Formats: sequence, C-alpha cells, structure tokens
Amino acid sequence: MSSSLSFLATTASPFHHHHSRHSRKASRAPTYFSPSASGAGTNATNASAYDNGGGEESILKLDRRNVLLGTFGGLYGAAALGRENTAVASPVVPPDLSKCKTANAGSETKPIWVECCPPYTDNSKIVDYKFPTSSTPLRTRKPAHLLDDDDLAKYKEAYKLMRALDPNDPWSLEQQAKVHCQYCNEAYDQLGYDVPVQVHFNWIFLPWHRYYIHFHERILGKLIGDEKFALPFWNWDSPDGMTIPTSFKDTTSSLYDEKRNPANLPKVLDYQYSLTNYENPYTDDELKTKNLYQMNKTFRESLPLPELFLGDPVRAGEEASIGKTMGRIESIHNAAHQFVGLPDSPYRDMGNFYSAGYDPLFYCHHSNVDRMWHIYRQKRGNKVDFNDKDWLNSSFIFYDENKQLVKVKVEDCLNPQKLRYTYEDVELPWADSSIKKKQKAKAKPRSRVSLVQVSEFGPDPRPLDSTIRALVQRPKKSRTKSEKEDEVEVLFIDGIEIAHNGPVNFEVYVAVPYGGDFVGPDLGESAGSFVKLPHSHIRKKGDAEKKKYSMKLGISSLLEDIDAEGAEKLVVSLVPKDGEVNIGGIHIDLIKTDWTA
Repeated sequence: MSSSLSFLATTASPFHHHHSRHSRKASRAPTYFSPSASGAGTNATNASAYDNGGGEESILKLDRRNVLLGTFGGLYGAAALGRENTAVASPVVPPDLSKCKTANAGSETKPIWVECCPPYTDNSKIVDYKFPTSSTPLRTRKPAHLLDDDDLAKYKEAYKLMRALDPNDPWSLEQQAKVHCQYCNEAYDQLGYDVPVQVHFNWIFLPWHRYYIHFHERILGKLIGDEKFALPFWNWDSPDGMTIPTSFKDTTSSLYDEKRNPANLPKVLDYQYSLTNYENPYTDDELKTKNLYQMNKTFRESLPLPELFLGDPVRAGEEASIGKTMGRIESIHNAAHQFVGLPDSPYRDMGNFYSAGYDPLFYCHHSNVDRMWHIYRQKRGNKVDFNDKDWLNSSFIFYDENKQLVKVKVEDCLNPQKLRYTYEDVELPWADSSIKKKQKAKAKPRSRVSLVQVSEFGPDPRPLDSTIRALVQRPKKSRTKSEKEDEVEVLFIDGIEIAHNGPVNFEVYVAVPYGGDFVGPDLGESAGSFVKLPHSHIRKKGDAEKKKYSMKLGISSLLEDIDAEGAEKLVVSLVPKDGEVNIGGIHIDLIKTDWTA
C-alpha cells in the first residue's frame, strides 16, 4: 500500500451492528493529463497552480467517464455552441447573475418559495480575483472549543457587526446566507442549459465551500479591522470537540441561533445521526470512539480514489442530482447539519440548505469540513485530487471583502497558503491505528435454525421501507497487495430514488454469509451512511417529484477488518432511517486508483 496510507494501518473493527447483480470488473481506461496540457492557468505568486505546498507538479492517472456531457466555452456567450455537442467535456462555469429565480425549498404540492437572489445582477462587474500576496498576514484557524478570551471576543464582535448591517448589504449575514441558498437550492441555471447549478452531491462541493468561507472569513475580518482574523473550526473529529461548542449556546451572543434543536445542544454528535428512527445505544465515550473509527475508515477507504472522498464529476450540462454520488465527507457533513437544525419541517436553520447560512455555526462547521479536505490532501502527498481540466477550470462567483464581484477557479484553491490561511495543528485521534471498539464477543450460530437464506437483489427496483438484505458477488476474492494498490473494491448502491423533499437517511452494512447464502440477525460491519438534507428538485410546474442518486463506498479495508478477503459473495444490508426511498440495485466493482501514477 502507498506510504500515504501508512498512517492508517488496518484496524480491527470497533463497531459491529446487531439488529432484534452479479458484478463486472471495471474496464475504464485511465487518461493522463499533464499540468501544461490541462489548460490550467498559472499565477505568479505560486510555483504551480496545481501545487499544494509541496513545490512539485503531479502528473496523475485519471479514471475518466466514458461519456462526457455538455459543451461550454467561455464565461458568457458560450451558449451558442449548443447542447447537442456532447462529445467534448467542459467545466461548470458561473451563471448569468441577471437570471436568478425564486427557489423552492418545499415540494410541488407544498412549496416553500424562497427569495434568495442577490442585490447584484450586473455580469459586467465581474473581475478575476486578485489573490492575497505572500506578504499578507496568514490567518490561523483554531478549534472553536479552545478559543481564548481575546479570539472569542473578536469572533463575537465580527458577527455582531455583520448582523447589524443593512439586510441588502452583500456583507450582511442575510445576504451571506442567501449565497448558499442560490447555489444549493437551484436559483440559477447553468449558463446555456436548462439545468440547475448545484454545488452539492459532486466534486465541486469542497472547492466551492472553501471559497465561500474564505470570503466570509475575510469580510468578518474587514468588519473588525483585523487582517489576521480567522474562522475557528468545529473540531467534531476530536472527542473533546464532538459537542456543539459552548460559545454557540450563549443566548446573548451574536453566535447564538434560536433555530437549533435544543435536545441536541448538550449531546455528542453522531456521524450517523438521523432525524427519525434514531437510536443511540452507546455511552458518550462509546459514541466518540464509534465516530473516530468511522472517520478512520473514511480516510482509509478514500485515499486511493478521490471521488470516494470528494464526490463524482459534474460537467457543464450535467445535473448534479442525476445518478451522482456524494463523497463520504459530505455525508458526515450532512449528519452534522441535521443534528444541529430544528427536527421538524422545514428543518431550519442548519437542517435545510436554504437556511443553513443564517446560523454562524454553519461557517464554523464548514471550516472543519474544509480542514478535513486539507488533511486528506496532505495524506495523499498533496497530489491533485482530479487531474482533469473540467474540475480544475470549474469557476465560481463571489462578493469579496473589497465589495467586488470576483471570479475564482478550483485550480487556485488547492493550496490554502495561496488564500493566506492555515489550520492550527491539533491531534488526529481518528488516525491512530489502535482505535478499537469495545464490542461484545459474537457467538457463531450453532445451526441453521437461527439463519435465513438470502438471495441476490434482483433486476427490479425495491422500496426501502424495511431492511433489505442482498447477496452480492465480488469481482475477485483473495486479492494480492499489489492488486489492492492498483484497484479499489467499491460497493455501489444504484438508482437511489428519493420520493419527496424531506430528509433521507439509510445505513449500509456488509457481512460474510454463512454456508454461501445464509445470514443471521447480525448485520455485520457498517460501510457508511447515505444522508441527504431536505432539498426540493421542483423548479417549475411539471418537474418530477423524484430524482435518482447513487452511492459508492470503498470496502477494501473493511473486508480486511472483518476477515472477508476470501469470500466470493457478501451480504449487503440497507437499513432505512429517514425518508421514502427506492433502491435500483446493488453491485461491487473494481476501480483503478491513482497510486501507480
């Protein structure tokens, strides 16, 4: 295994869950891109637009899609190229600001119409962002629960001033929150396409939010006249930081938001939290350990394959919610959103995309999401996540701390130093290879009396109204170390059809069958969760109420944890928690990694 993975040695599974179609080998040919060939721009302040502090450019193997949708040229005026030319891929670009629509945060039958369009609409005012120079003070983001009195006072003062601004001021908290609504509740169409702009469920989730909180942070600093002001991060990947920080619970503070779930204010965040059917049989310490192990697995499984961490590609003309898979870190991020927001519809503030930005904890939360990406890239040796010009050249529009509309590209945000911020070094307890869960010894069944036979999923979609257990063929058993380094074993949950705009949550477990096709009551090892916030897809009358997603979970390390390397088939269990869901199918594939580049 790559040396980048050595910090996460295979661990024994700490959490085993107890509960009272034939696959094919991936054959996608890798494509190679060099930085010079990618069409990426350069910047005089950086040795390389692709460099994340390592000082060297990387040429990585890329597992491209066979079908690339859309054709797009420049920022404006590219629509004339036409939608019918689908042979050429193209990056997502900013929308026409003058064509913002009323967003629907509800459904067709029960719409929640939200006016979240910005006070600026003039596309001619957009300029390329001038990045801070190397002489600009470096902002150091610190854990929110460890802020000293001086830093906390500045933090509160910054939000006090932001809240006091005219609601139409782009710097105001009102307008800052609406930015998230615009790009997450589909207030804009992609330029030249009848397809919404959506920054979730795909590979631009992390870069877009990195820029979002970058400019939010700089505006807060400008308001208090402090060039070194830095957003703290909600350190939910550390046991001491897994509860909502105390500073956000003071009802007299500018950091307070009344639209939080009061029941969860003192509780430990569960990375698999669900709004309904939520059961927590663990003590606080056990839950913290479970979270740490889940984060450990998230990194171990996704380090060899960035799409498992960041999400699937989305290109101009593609809709992010059709057949796309969100990265594993986004699912954990969604659970934290639901944990904080109100538990009843419309799940304000943090519990819904359109309203999440009204809570200052949202930006603190995303500071840690961004930190997870920063750590992920470090563990990969600062390699480019996707050496694909359509990712690197994807671009966004923001309103900066100098009251200017600016355009930015993904390629320019890979190195936080270029944005002049960093993170305070803190311990990473989830990276400890000794993480183990205190689990009860599991007795093996003595006979088939307590077992039931399980079959394959079948060719037809099935409603997830109760636990689904399916026998799934593996592409190959007993793979060698070199084979694992070359290809990741990935579990696919296909055709996840969401029946309404409410929250959706189901858990995925993997086990080895007994006697080839029998299972007991033990669901096995958790492979991950599908967690989706309430999100309407209804943009106009007649739009379908249902949209289909997919889910990809790396299971190479998981199979080592449960000693399943020699199994020809696995039992995959889907356990519903929230929402009305149909499942189209389940299969396992092998996907090439980029470690061999």
